[in-house]
Amino acid sequence: MGSSSIFEDDVEIIRNADLFTEEHTPAEILCRDDVMQDYVNALKPVYKGRPPRNAFLYGDTGVGKTAATKYLLQELDADIDSRNDDSPGDERGFTYVRVNCQNLAPADGTASSYQVAIALVNELRDGETVSSTGYAAREVYEMLYDELDDIGGTVLIVLDEVDRVGESDTLLYDLPRARDIGYVENTRIGLIGISNDYTFRSNLSPKVRDTLCETEIKFPAYTAAELEEIIEARAERALHPDTYGKEVLSLCAALAVRNSSGSARRAMDLLKQAAEHAENEGHVPIEPDDVYAAKEELDYGDMVESVADQDQHKQLILLAVARLDADGRTPVRTKAIHAAYRRLAQAAGDDPLSQRGMYNHLTRLDMLGFLHSYQNNEGLRGGQYNTYELSEALTVAQVRDAIAESELPLEDVSLDIDRILRDAGLLES
Repeated sequence: MGSSSIFEDDVEIIRNADLFTEEHTPAEILCRDDVMQDYVNALKPVYKGRPPRNAFLYGDTGVGKTAATKYLLQELDADIDSRNDDSPGDERGFTYVRVNCQNLAPADGTASSYQVAIALVNELRDGETVSSTGYAAREVYEMLYDELDDIGGTVLIVLDEVDRVGESDTLLYDLPRARDIGYVENTRIGLIGISNDYTFRSNLSPKVRDTLCETEIKFPAYTAAELEEIIEARAERALHPDTYGKEVLSLCAALAVRNSSGSARRAMDLLKQAAEHAENEGHVPIEPDDVYAAKEELDYGDMVESVADQDQHKQLILLAVARLDADGRTPVRTKAIHAAYRRLAQAAGDDPLSQRGMYNHLTRLDMLGFLHSYQNNEGLRGGQYNTYELSEALTVAQVRDAIAESELPLEDVSLDIDRILRDAGLLES
């Protein structure tokens, strides 16, 4: 008897959705042979019981840096265990730990060495975790080195999105040298930094650069053909047979190259979203129209997430412009934006910035592509001034959705737009 659940689809295309998640580590890393060999060479000293080499991996988002790292560290761990079983009395200890620095950094900001150290302590501890506040930096570093020294052997520390560590990069310098400095006695520490910021290396201090970038490995963008090979291998395991065709795989790959710099993650997301769209529509196989619909849905969500990632003042400014836009009042002058922003900030329980302070955020939002600015010149009578509106890439609905997802303590505040414009001297009484 068939299911009568309202959640059941007429067709089933996805048979293992877990294979589309970022947590999944593929059984084989495709289309990365040259890079993988460089990476294997960088890790060989650990297998041989020698001091580890530090490595810095860089390349655009979705080009395999994290996947390759997880895959090779799992292989290294298994191979060392196998070697230890074959060589009793000559065992080599190996541990690895990974922290994503982006998860530690505030929106539109950077993480400190202190925050990274806290995260590493909590990853290394089996039981009680450490609070992110309330400790002196010296205490945190001592806890970290005590945890590392208790492990012994070789410990590789992976810092994903390492570019989110700000100017306080003490830890990047001290960790690989901890044994030489005397912070640890029983453990050799290696550092693997992963970044999609090509300028990060040049911004490091020379001493940190020499330490972190002992081995540099660049991950180039995938070509469309490579992406098609990668997602075809994933589709064979994640989707039911005869639910997709080559045309759909090619389209997902092409769109990922065109719009996302050859990101395998984007190609995977497009295929999964297209499969879900086809399931919802009740047809098999997946069609090109499903892929285009998936692209629109992902683009919408990406922009919502980008707005939600901004700091509170930028979110409030965007909401002010969105409210003015919804009332048909954009492009609008800075005075009116500030008046609406001030009202929203007060409703959120925040001290509003001055108009000059808010202007700096306006300029940044324009540079980031959230807003579009116009220069106006009315000569001696009206002078020069700027007006702003939401960019073509951002809609009022996306701003509202982002605010709903954010942690802003803001209820649905009604704004009297006419009054705001009058108070700003932009509308006659």
